[in-house]
Amino acid sequence: MLKKDLSYTLEKIISSSETAIKMESGGLDVFSTPNLIAFMEKTAFLSVEKHLDKENTTVGISVNAKHFKANLVGDKLSCISTLTEIDGKKLSFEIVVIFEETIVGSCFHDRFIVNGDKFINKLFKR
Repeated sequence: MLKKDLSYTLEKIISSSETAIKMESGGLDVFSTPNLIAFMEKTAFLSVEKHLDKENTTVGISVNAKHFKANLVGDKLSCISTLTEIDGKKLSFEIVVIFEETIVGSCFHDRFIVNGDKFINKLFKR
């Protein structure tokens, strides 16, 4: 069962495929902002997935992110997602990404609970 203040931590080592150059979002071999956001979304997704009925999942609907510090390939990041609000099927999260003891990124992120099959079938019917 989902409850407010549910917290989840995910760690990763930055790979060479996650740089701004590889993502074409910048010109340096540093961890890209698109990959930072994807890491934050993944952490929020995983934090609630096991608490849902098996036919349900979540989809992201908004991200308000800040990328404060650059990181190099090989750096180990920790992402901490906290479920701050449950409003029907809408879930709101506060997320921080930390390198050593420094916050390198943060975001407010919203997701909606959906029935996976119904969601996909609706897309095919458009």
